Amino acid sequence: MGIRRKRPKKNTVALERIEILFREAQEEFGIHPELSRTYVERARRIAMRDRIRIPRELRRKYCRKCFAYLVPGINARVRIHRGKIIITCLECGNQWRHPVVRNYRK
Repeated sequence: MGIRRKRPKKNTVALERIEILFREAQEEFGIHPELSRTYVERARRIAMRDRIRIPRELRRKYCRKCFAYLVPGINARVRIHRGKIIITCLECGNQWRHPVVRNYRK
């Protein structure tokens, strides 16, 4: 068994590229929604190639089934029901749920 080494420089470059692609997807969504889908797919491929996770705030901005960049009110429906946030992609109909996290003050 070899020693497993981390490559932090490669990972930071990949994360920067993923963030740039999501920023471009957001800017291009109003003009070319299909181009924003391409940017999301490229970001996913970079993450898979370099074996890194896409940050949570970016992961919730695209549909995992059809890879569409999601904008609430245009191609995504966001609802709160029984302590969960339900996000529905209006392009493919895929739904997923996230628990609502409440911050209590003492």
